[in-house]
Amino acid sequence: MESQQETNKASEEPSIVQERLNWKLAWRDDAQVAQGLYAGEDIEEMHELSDAGLLDEFFVFLEELGMMEAFEQMRLPGAKRMLVPTVQFVLLYLLKVLFGAQSMHELPRVLFSDLGLMELVGFNAQQCEEGLTRRGDGLRKTKQKQGPLSAQCLADNISKLTEEEMEQLFNQMVQLLARRGFFKGSLLVALDGSKLPTPESYEGCGKLKQTRSVKIKGQKEAATEEYYVYGWKVLVLIEVQTRLPLAMKLVKIQDYEGRWLDTMPCFVYW
Repeated sequence: MESQQETNKASEEPSIVQERLNWKLAWRDDAQVAQGLYAGEDIEEMHELSDAGLLDEFFVFLEELGMMEAFEQMRLPGAKRMLVPTVQFVLLYLLKVLFGAQSMHELPRVLFSDLGLMELVGFNAQQCEEGLTRRGDGLRKTKQKQGPLSAQCLADNISKLTEEEMEQLFNQMVQLLARRGFFKGSLLVALDGSKLPTPESYEGCGKLKQTRSVKIKGQKEAATEEYYVYGWKVLVLIEVQTRLPLAMKLVKIQDYEGRWLDTMPCFVYW
């Protein structure tokens, strides 16, 4: 029969951060710790098993790799008198992706209200508790502030980054990894294109004509209807064996991937 300890371990699941960083789990055993302390065993180190503790070393890795410097060079075009530096918006969105948050509306609960994580990004305790401004305080009755800024503030500002800036940042990060020896020897690569639909009003987006089958009342056979999809297409050059990305380029949604196959390797240099 399984022991109670084994049952408890089996019921615990790793967090999304732990899974994405591919780190091993550590288990808490208060009884064994108490026995060790009672026996006079030395305590070499103490670590808090929180997402902030896990990400602390991850951020050190980014710093040593040179990615933090690349983040700090990012600028929001046309933005003036910013209360939050661009690098903090970039890091917050990076954590959103790392945590697997599906919606911006999840961030106040899973990210902005976590003091340890927000301090890691560069906010202090007062900002996390009171916010960066008093805007909207007069209308606030029951719902308390959750973090220094709102999810809408992050969405509004991170979306100001141009496609050229995002493309440049991505390729720069790949180059930093390559200089550390993550990619060696001859590589077998493939080009993958993914559509990113946007509203028709999105400035600069492309336009792709497509067809679909529609059912018409009183008619047995389905009819074919033409419609348009607006947006972009992200092209990623992938190393086939490891599935690691080597280069990225944003094009309009109607562009054919094969057109860029010969030029994509030009983005790969280290």
